[in-house]
Amino acid sequence: MSSALSLSPVSVAVYTALNVSAVTSLAPGGVFDDVPEGVTFPCVLFSVTETRQLGGFGTKPGVGNLPEVRVRVYVYTQGIGFKTAQAVMDQALLALADPPAVTGFGSWAIFHDSTTPLTDQILAGQKVQELVSDFRLYVEKI
Repeated sequence: MSSALSLSPVSVAVYTALNVSAVTSLAPGGVFDDVPEGVTFPCVLFSVTETRQLGGFGTKPGVGNLPEVRVRVYVYTQGIGFKTAQAVMDQALLALADPPAVTGFGSWAIFHDSTTPLTDQILAGQKVQELVSDFRLYVEKI
């Protein structure tokens, strides 16, 4: 059964794009969309949310089915400073430089909007440094 909601296919595509050796060699804790019990650091977490439908755009004008999807990538490290987190995020940015292939959807474009460092956060009961990058991905149901 086909779905107009893009979240699950986009999650699979983002996981596939990020779960590559260029990222995981620097983040041996892994790539997740949910923090597992006993997580190790550095690691990468991501989330996707469909923020809005852009009506009248896409290859089917008037249909209004061009979802804007927010992709958020979090890099968690332990220790002082952000050097390690920045190296991991750099590889994540490269992995997402082109729109990922999303099953059942055409990928139009992905834009990196911002990267924000957050110090002294708690993840899974452990103190971590967090680096967060926000992206906008545009997909269209095919």
